[in-house]
Amino acid sequence: MHKHRLQTGNEIQTLKMDAEGVVRQVAFSQQERLLYVWVEVPAGSVIEDDQVARRFRVFHTGDGIPDHAVFCGTAVDMLRPESYHVYELSE
Repeated sequence: MHKHRLQTGNEIQTLKMDAEGVVRQVAFSQQERLLYVWVEVPAGSVIEDDQVARRFRVFHTGDGIPDHAVFCGTAVDMLRPESYHVYELSE
């Protein structure tokens, strides 16, 4: 399981990870005010050469979602009226 940090803005973000990795959890850390995703990867994927660039974007409630976006999960900021919806962009 690998942990990656995402910015809460609406820009496209690229993460280097195994092509077969599956996002299993999305959470917002109140203490750090940061958004994280946990990705389950094959045991052999710790070799840097096997990693690819995958593109993610954080959407806010009410934003339009493009057709080529795949839902990964939602995290909620419990102290502010904010939710962060994480999607992987396939194109």
